[in-house]
Amino acid sequence: MPPPSTPAGTHAIVHGGSMAGLMSAGVLSRHFERVTLVERDPFPDGPRPRKGVPQAQHVHGLLTRGMDILANIFPGIREDLEADGAEFLDAVGSVATFGAGSWRPRFRSGVSAASVSRLVLEWVVRRRLQALANVRIRDEREAVGLKTSGDRTRVTGLLIQAPGGGQEDTLEAELVVDASGRGSRTPQWLEALGYPRVEETRIHVDVGYTSRLYRKPPDFAPGWQSLAISPELPKERRLGIIQDIEDNRWLVLVGGWLGEAPARADDAAFLEFARGLTQPHLYEAIKHAEPLGPIHLYRFAHNQRRHYERMSRFPEGLAVVGDAFCSFNPIYGQGMSTGALQAEALGECLRSGARGATHRYRQRAGQLLEGPWLMATAGDLGFPEVEGKRPPGFGLMNWYGNRFQQLVGYDEEAMSTFVRVQHMLESPAAMFSPRMVLKVLTVRPDKAAQTPGPQPLAASSTRAA
Repeated sequence: MPPPSTPAGTHAIVHGGSMAGLMSAGVLSRHFERVTLVERDPFPDGPRPRKGVPQAQHVHGLLTRGMDILANIFPGIREDLEADGAEFLDAVGSVATFGAGSWRPRFRSGVSAASVSRLVLEWVVRRRLQALANVRIRDEREAVGLKTSGDRTRVTGLLIQAPGGGQEDTLEAELVVDASGRGSRTPQWLEALGYPRVEETRIHVDVGYTSRLYRKPPDFAPGWQSLAISPELPKERRLGIIQDIEDNRWLVLVGGWLGEAPARADDAAFLEFARGLTQPHLYEAIKHAEPLGPIHLYRFAHNQRRHYERMSRFPEGLAVVGDAFCSFNPIYGQGMSTGALQAEALGECLRSGARGATHRYRQRAGQLLEGPWLMATAGDLGFPEVEGKRPPGFGLMNWYGNRFQQLVGYDEEAMSTFVRVQHMLESPAAMFSPRMVLKVLTVRPDKAAQTPGPQPLAASSTRAA
């Protein structure tokens, strides 16, 4: 798509080739004559892993709202993803879900979600970005500092060099976007320029998970395309997911909170952990399935939110997106979609004019993060062992949330509401409508226990358990 006839500026830079960075560059291509994406890693020519995305070979979920934004940035990308093997599944009807102690009802919800590996998703998005005439990608270049005006009130460019050292280059720009992830150095760079240290909130959850690819058993027809077994928080800590991905494969993840994860990256430990889930379906499905590669481990220490929106002084011409702004417990699957919301918000702020756009964006981003942050941290703070400040009324909200999850176990309207909130199509306030409150107050956990689980339970094979 060509840049608009009255762009916000001549040049914008995004440093960090994360999904948030790729989407931000796509948005900026409509507002600037030129956009440069700077990435430390060499970008592979295909759906292959790279060092800067250590979690890329694990289960990822691009929520429906995030996919809608991505399709607005890159029209036709759904068709591109399908051409590369992705499927769009009904988030309720195609997924067998066990949570809060019961199986969830399954029906056609109308909420469509992409079922695809992170590697293919990122490759298709990067391919679309590379096709834009006014976007230049400079991989194998590391951002090492900000260039500013003489009074340091405006960012005017980015200093880059080859990873590990070498000659520094200066890229001049009217806008610099930090999409460099949790390890972002923007806090240190701002301090060095005389700005206060950004306030940061951390909630330690010590999440660990392990993933492995399997060939889908040809003789197994369980009636679901993906499977999710979640714990009843905070009594239980283990979860397991089978994600149906391209090339007739399953991506299988097992793990949990507070150190509850397989101890070793070997076949026996993986299967034994899966056997210990609250329901046998995942273990039974994979115990005879053919593994297609190594086991991958990942640890996530803490939720991390940098409160840039609270800073009283902040340079114009600088914006922070994605995990560099706020990084959630990945189990809740909100990261990529929240990055999409931020990229969209940045574009909306630029449409109001370049002057003051990054200040407007900071405030807007701070507001849109409130809902996802509350959703992610509410579950984590339900564990007594997790340290962190509980918001006012946390006990009551936790009680309500637990009862709502019991209601979801048998009530289709509640399940539909929950999945729409989960996929960011509705505000969490939808779970507190008068009708939902009345249902929650009269919930019947015994009815949830009657919701049947999927059949058949196991795939047959000669592979040893």
